[in-house]
Amino acid sequence: MPEPAELNGRHRDIVLGAAGFLGALLLVLLWPRAARVEQPIQYNHQKHLSAGLECSNCHTLFSNSPWAGLPTIDTCAMCHSEVSTGTAEEAKIVEYVQKGETPPWRQVNQLPAHVYFSHQTHAVSAAMECAVCHGEMQKLTAPMPRPFFAWTMDACINCHAERRATVDCDGCHR
Repeated sequence: MPEPAELNGRHRDIVLGAAGFLGALLLVLLWPRAARVEQPIQYNHQKHLSAGLECSNCHTLFSNSPWAGLPTIDTCAMCHSEVSTGTAEEAKIVEYVQKGETPPWRQVNQLPAHVYFSHQTHAVSAAMECAVCHGEMQKLTAPMPRPFFAWTMDACINCHAERRATVDCDGCHR
């Protein structure tokens, strides 16, 4: 039969192990994540990209602006002035086109105000593929509800280091 001191030690180890497990589980479940972003249209990137469109067909500002831009109703109207597929999502975009209203797209990737990020610098000057930051959009049949990865300083520094880009504070912070 185990000695009382040995039982107390074993009991303490079990309690500490259970407390550690419970703490780790709560941390995973309660850790703040980026809020889910709902879009007005369940845009199917896979369908549009497999039809030959490129990111730049809808996100037209990336080449000469810090911001890539979200599609305007004029962009959507080039193909969706009337229903052709009969899907509910296409009917929604046709309704926006007929009203002349751009859908109220919501930006998924948000950076702090003190961080300067330029699509022109990254996508054009550095010739980075959109998928590096946005994931494999050609596989998505619905809009991304959250960013592809956590936009942390460590993520940016690691990416810059891999690509031998500046890690000088003034390069990104304003």
